[in-house]
Amino acid sequence: MFQKNVRSSILSVSPQQLPVSSQTPAASRLTLVPSGGGVIPQNHPSPTFDLVAIAAHRCSSFFAEAAVLVLVLALLDRLMLKGRMELNWVVSAFAISLILLAASILTEFISRRWLRRH
Repeated sequence: MFQKNVRSSILSVSPQQLPVSSQTPAASRLTLVPSGGGVIPQNHPSPTFDLVAIAAHRCSSFFAEAAVLVLVLALLDRLMLKGRMELNWVVSAFAISLILLAASILTEFISRRWLRRH
């Protein structure tokens, strides 16, 4: 259904209504040119680079979400199960949550440094 609408709307536009740049067969690309007039470096990221860029952000988000979930769910579970809070249980839940939060920050920091270098 969507393809039919797109096809009919494209066919209904006359060539006089199209801008001049879209009528050319070769699409022009915008590139940044250094002010010194030097050679423009060609960046071709590898699949490993893309994988690290995506996975690092996802892992860091996972650790941050896990930190919150561990803290909230562990404390709620203990409270519902026993009906009271013990200090060592609260301290251990906070410690695990802080460790996961530190892992999230460390993963994000290391991945950004690695991505800048490569």
